[in-house]
Amino acid sequence: MPLFLPRRPTLRQTTSLSTYYLLDYKTRQAELGMDYGPPSTQLNKAKFVFQGGAWQGDGESPNKALKKANKALLEENNYLKLQLELLMDMLTETTARLHSVEKKLDMTSWHPKIKKPSKVLMLRS
Repeated sequence: MPLFLPRRPTLRQTTSLSTYYLLDYKTRQAELGMDYGPPSTQLNKAKFVFQGGAWQGDGESPNKALKKANKALLEENNYLKLQLELLMDMLTETTARLHSVEKKLDMTSWHPKIKKPSKVLMLRS
């Protein structure tokens, strides 16, 4: 029997040394899945992203959308003004025709302060 029996040492557990500590902060965030990106939200089928200290629409800027809506409203306003002018012209024309017809029929019916000529005066003339 041998006097000296060396024991076999227990196996060391392998540790994975990560190289992530060598990377800069932003790369580490991206590699480890901690990069959430800029905050975003969706309002009525429009997606907005917070970038550069302001909310910006995804695809087109909010200013463009507002300018587009403003242009549409101005066009509608011009159309309504044109319709109003046309209606006022029609009303003026109709009123003028009414005045001329009433003047032809009976001048005094339109102006109640004017007295009708009496029959006596008509006979003397």
